[in-house]
Amino acid sequence: MSEESQVDVRTLIAQHAMTSRLLGVDFLPLGSVPESELVEENFDEVAESKPTGSKSVESKINSSDQSGAERSRTDESAQPIEHEALRRAYSKVAQPQAQLDALRAMYERQAPHQHYNTGFTNIVFGEGSATAELMFIGEAPGEDEDLSGRPFVGRAGQLLEKMIGAMGLSRETVYICNVLKTRPPNNATPSPFETSLCAPYLFEQIRIINPKVIVTLGLPATQLMLNTKSAMRTLRGRWHTLVPGVGQVPVGIPEIEVMATYHPAYLLRSYTEENRRNVWSDLVQVMEKLGISGPAR
Repeated sequence: MSEESQVDVRTLIAQHAMTSRLLGVDFLPLGSVPESELVEENFDEVAESKPTGSKSVESKINSSDQSGAERSRTDESAQPIEHEALRRAYSKVAQPQAQLDALRAMYERQAPHQHYNTGFTNIVFGEGSATAELMFIGEAPGEDEDLSGRPFVGRAGQLLEKMIGAMGLSRETVYICNVLKTRPPNNATPSPFETSLCAPYLFEQIRIINPKVIVTLGLPATQLMLNTKSAMRTLRGRWHTLVPGVGQVPVGIPEIEVMATYHPAYLLRSYTEENRRNVWSDLVQVMEKLGISGPAR
């Protein structure tokens, strides 16, 4: 082999090593998940883990948990609040965090969940920096989140923290929230009606924070942000734009670039090397867009 060929081989090996390091998904343990934790589900349609038989400890509206039949008795005459009404709630407040606090107070007063949900413990509004460049949006709080009042603190949340840490960031430097602000009974996927009532508050969170990039976690949040019915496998891995005036996105929201990726709960329940590499590839694109290099290795 010539000296020139040897140099080419060394270069290729070095490039391969760098790619392997970047796509090695260090935020996940290397071991396999026990078979008992793997569930056969269509995760293009279901993003959250859906345990059965779980109940909230108490409800701020009604102490009884809803069955499927009870949950179907929604007040579908309820209409989403107007965005201008939300903005008036904090029109005299200057600081972004104070605006978020005023927006939450408005949510608590309006309580859109009263029209469909009587089985939650705490409102889970959002957490993180009010001036974050990066915003993560999931579907709805789960049981652990419902009990704590904080988003993404269960097993899926712990994995999300590892993902954020692998990017060289922290919970304190990003903003994390969900479309719904209260836990649906048995972690059910939000219905279009439920989403429509909660979407105005989510979009106002986005308007106040004005992040450079939004990462949507799972299909429900992605479909809302992008006004699409496409499957996650066709949406992830490439950039999209949040467009004001399209779908439920109100006029006045800035155009923001969106990266769709799988929900951490999906990774926990479909624990394959391909899925982990796909998610890390999505996050690497976000890092490049924000100009961050990740933690020192």
